[in-house]
Amino acid sequence: MAPSTNAVTSIGARIRRSRRTKRMSQAALAGLVERSESWMRGVEAGRINLDKYSVIDRLADVLEVDVAWLLGQPFGFSPDPGHHAVPALRMSLRRTSLGLSGHPGLRPMTPPPLLTDLRADVDRITRRRQAANLFEVMRELPELVESLNTAAFIASGHGRDVVDGLIVETSHVAPTVLNQLGYHDLAWTAVENGATAAARLGDPLLRACSAWERCGVLLHTDTADEVFPIAEAALTELQEVMGMPTPQAISLWGALHLRCAVAAARRHDATSAWAHLAEAEAAAARLGVDRNDFQTVFGPTNCHIHAVEIAVALDQPDIALRRHSEIDLAGLTSKERHTRHRIEVARACGRLKRDSAAVDQLKRAVRLAPQYVYNHPTVRDLVDELCHRAQPSAIDAGLGAIQRAMRPI
Repeated sequence: MAPSTNAVTSIGARIRRSRRTKRMSQAALAGLVERSESWMRGVEAGRINLDKYSVIDRLADVLEVDVAWLLGQPFGFSPDPGHHAVPALRMSLRRTSLGLSGHPGLRPMTPPPLLTDLRADVDRITRRRQAANLFEVMRELPELVESLNTAAFIASGHGRDVVDGLIVETSHVAPTVLNQLGYHDLAWTAVENGATAAARLGDPLLRACSAWERCGVLLHTDTADEVFPIAEAALTELQEVMGMPTPQAISLWGALHLRCAVAAARRHDATSAWAHLAEAEAAAARLGVDRNDFQTVFGPTNCHIHAVEIAVALDQPDIALRRHSEIDLAGLTSKERHTRHRIEVARACGRLKRDSAAVDQLKRAVRLAPQYVYNHPTVRDLVDELCHRAQPSAIDAGLGAIQRAMRPI
């Protein structure tokens, strides 16, 4: 094993961060792996090549970190059902695309399901998504998507409309989990399937919801510039029903503006970001309460939560923490959204170098949804930054436990 110079530097830096997190001296660590202190200094400085896997494995064991993390390798596949379900889900989503396009020669792969059973299955997986149970959702998604494919093959008339609607709903569940596990291509496939089904139904609200989901995937892949034409086209279409809007239309109107606000913040366009947030807040004020139309979890609370995310993206952590202090999270039913918010607050604390507070927020997020936190790339970056600084107060707050829990996914 002969890592490149960059890899050696990365390994040395990771060893140093992990050692500091455990409050261990170079001499102590060197002794535990039967090496000299001068050798350890050379490894951490990148001057000595770690060319024996047995030594790397021993260092990882002593430091209580994963070998792949120590080597800086991409996240590997652990034996969890989230990743194991991906091949089957990939095939099922592809069959959905072919079925929606009217491709000839396709055959059902599952027994014909009852529409009432499918309705119950979609409701259950939606609840699990809102609870941020990523792996449970992934376990069920392939079979559910394939059952919907079979139903689409055999249904007609009103029954086919019902199935298309369920495909739209399921296509809103899948991207959240797929994005979190890093399968952005599949997330986009799921969203496009939902958009095709929504277009077949001809419902402007479902089309707007599909645009909202498309924007979500684009934000996950850091392609913020593409968010605006998609969101603006959907807002233009929604304008036709905003004269006497339903609560569902108001929710989508506000949720699309939140997508634009986040995209603008990531482009460091503060004026546009806060303007879109103001539009969303006006829509939330019209509703007066938090709702969950089309899984948008839109309302006054969600606007406050997005204000924190926007402020963090604009590198205004003090504003983020002030907006956080104004939020009453008691009524927020989505554990996923609550968890995401705690991560953003932790990032704000980290920007201000309030590292122990950042660790506290991450611990709160872990208590809500550990799968979601440990599989979140932003959290990995934040923990890496906190470990680099290795503030004693952050270590005392439990930084090491969070770092050790973040195994490759």
